[in-house]
Amino acid sequence: MRPALTTVQFFALFAVVLCTLGFATSFVVDTTSARPDPVAFDTTVQRGITMADEQIARNQSISVPRAEVFYSQYQYVVGYVGLDQAVTALTEPGHEQQFGYPLAVYVSDYSDRPVRCGEDGSLRTAAPPDWVEANQAHYVVDGAARVPSGPAVVPFADRDDAAAFADTCGGRIIDWEALKTRSFDLEQATAVREQVGPRRSEADAAVETARQRRTRPVSVEVGTDAPTVQAAVDAAPPNTTVVVPAGTYDEQVTIDKPLTLSGPRATLDGGGNSTVVTVTADRVGVTGFEIVGVGNATVSDPTKADDSAWDATVTTAYGNSDAAVTGRNASGLYVANLTVETPASGVVLRRASGAVVENVTVNGTADWQDGFMGVIGMHGSIVVQDSAFNGGRDGVYLHRADGTAVRNNTFRDNRFGVHLMYTSRSLVADNVARGQEYAGVVVMTNPVANTIVGNDVRHAGSGVMLAGSQSYIAHNVVVDTTQAMSTNADRSLYEHNVIYGNDIGVRASTVVPSNIVTANDFIANDRHAVSGPGPLRVYTHDGRGNYWSGAYDLTGGAGSALTQSYSPTDSVDRRLHQTDAAIVLRSAPSVRGLRALRGTTPGFRRGSIVDRAPLADPANPETVRRVRNETSTEGGS
Repeated sequence: MRPALTTVQFFALFAVVLCTLGFATSFVVDTTSARPDPVAFDTTVQRGITMADEQIARNQSISVPRAEVFYSQYQYVVGYVGLDQAVTALTEPGHEQQFGYPLAVYVSDYSDRPVRCGEDGSLRTAAPPDWVEANQAHYVVDGAARVPSGPAVVPFADRDDAAAFADTCGGRIIDWEALKTRSFDLEQATAVREQVGPRRSEADAAVETARQRRTRPVSVEVGTDAPTVQAAVDAAPPNTTVVVPAGTYDEQVTIDKPLTLSGPRATLDGGGNSTVVTVTADRVGVTGFEIVGVGNATVSDPTKADDSAWDATVTTAYGNSDAAVTGRNASGLYVANLTVETPASGVVLRRASGAVVENVTVNGTADWQDGFMGVIGMHGSIVVQDSAFNGGRDGVYLHRADGTAVRNNTFRDNRFGVHLMYTSRSLVADNVARGQEYAGVVVMTNPVANTIVGNDVRHAGSGVMLAGSQSYIAHNVVVDTTQAMSTNADRSLYEHNVIYGNDIGVRASTVVPSNIVTANDFIANDRHAVSGPGPLRVYTHDGRGNYWSGAYDLTGGAGSALTQSYSPTDSVDRRLHQTDAAIVLRSAPSVRGLRALRGTTPGFRRGSIVDRAPLADPANPETVRRVRNETSTEGGS
């Protein structure tokens, strides 16, 4: 029950509203000023390219055409890396309502520059391009020129220069109006939603293939046919199984042929020095062991990078950790039914596409700063499922592991449960995370098209922290965190999440908001939502908003949606679920007038969120009922 209304509370809230009214009038944009000039691109709010593609472009000296847009109702200049990104943004429904109309649009000008497309099609130029107004440029499309993300649209101020480039690199010339009518193949979050099922199926297929390692015929048994595990591996023919009977074996093992090492109830003890099992061949299986005595080396010397790729330092430093099992350049590795005690990592996979880790328990260090990762996956898609990761730094750490599936795992007392770096098009599903110091799931370095679905994060620093673009975040439960979710992603879809009992429900942190947030339940949070700088964020899609505990209808309207909008960042609305004073003040004429203006003016009020069709009842009632019961039980235990 809310505290009773007091005179002090009422006038304190009323003072806040008066200040808000005065503050709102200071954001009038002068649209009669002269056309703005281009600015340095690194001073813009940038959108469009993944950080992996950006690193590749820089490392290989690839030039990526860009655009700058000045908006009538937006205080920042928005920079788009890739003209397909700019055109897609400018033609999005509702874009002008949020930002106002474009005052000026500039694009890269490759005229008067020695520009070429190399043997691989990569666009390169000896000097950085200048700027030209978008409607004055000539665009070469459908040619051989490419940037890391795909085909390039190359603009020129001079049509003869565009024609000369097309003669060399192929393609045809179109103008700005024609370019805006083109449909670019950019994955949108609603399309990514349709990928959840296929990605589950792809993971199922990878698991089924890897499980074939379990049915190989037995060729060698340690103790009967060979004195040591390594001797048995050396003696076994390819595509067979080496059986290790129960007992403790003090040795480190290298597997350099396709075979299965099976040790039900056997223990491998590495003596605390280096990695215990090293795999260098394809189609290897390691199953049924307890592995102890892992070395304690985590990050190796980054100056000793073993290749010249842009991420060589990261790969060398992170991918050379001591581990129970390490697979390098080894596809189709199957690691299952292990129990690992490690001061470093559990399983390290580098260029091990098709690897499957399942039914593994990794017990890391009590203090995450002393340990490392449960599973490290680099440069290849893997599946990690039905496993438990206790302590250590990160449960699963991925680096350039596009297409990976991390599902049905339990993470406890880590720094991060799941940590994605430069990793796109992955599935993070149905995991349980508890007690993470920083976050249950975190996605960094601006990847694209990730699916974060069905995860349950509680009693952690944060819940789901997402960067990048065109991702799908749905059916997650986040309870009792400092911050349940962030919408630092771009063009992503957040739906059917239950955000319950957190300090902050969601933090809207993108400066250029473009996400869909609908059919989520925000219940009993200290603050349902907070917002950073930017235009008005509308958390309603196709007439459907979200459920906010405390929101109600002054008019007494009935139905699935309330007739009045709700703003979780409003100085009054955000207190509706906490104090009756807010309920009384909300009906004041001045407050109601401000709310009406806020809902119709593009770019109005810094740092605001509004739901124009808040739900009268939870969108996910069964999940909410379960969470309430569970939190009630936890509180009484």
